[in-house]
Amino acid sequence: MAKQKPGKRFKYDLQSVLKVRAIKEKKEQEIFAEKQRDFLTEKQKEEAIEENKRNKEDDLRGVFKKGPITDFSKVLSRKAHLEVLKDNLDKQVEKVIESSKLLEEQRARLISSMKDKKIMEKHKEKKLKEYDKMMLDLETKFLDEIATSRFKHKQ
Repeated sequence: MAKQKPGKRFKYDLQSVLKVRAIKEKKEQEIFAEKQRDFLTEKQKEEAIEENKRNKEDDLRGVFKKGPITDFSKVLSRKAHLEVLKDNLDKQVEKVIESSKLLEEQRARLISSMKDKKIMEKHKEKKLKEYDKMMLDLETKFLDEIATSRFKHKQ
């Protein structure tokens, strides 16, 4: 990397890399937000199925509490429906778990891109400090030369 020339404004040589990393981080954030929405949608579906299953179970218990059962075929159909709901719930739980895994993978990618960008920002700050120190040294040197020439001129 070339040294910054004195007297010029500070220009970070790797600014384009920093921009690319910032863009990558933004894209990863957008994908993460999408995965998070997907996860929440799947979770809500699971909760809805679970609530429906609980209601149907309560209905079936209510039938048993009412007393003698006159139509056993209705009980069997309700029981079969509960089995279907249980299967649907199990499938939805698997979808939620899969969605959660995808979310965590995306979170890891997002963290990685954030770290990459942060490294570049720290590097830029370090280079700016070096530039500021160099400029201060040059200014001090210049002022010392002026003071020396004035001193010599007075003698």
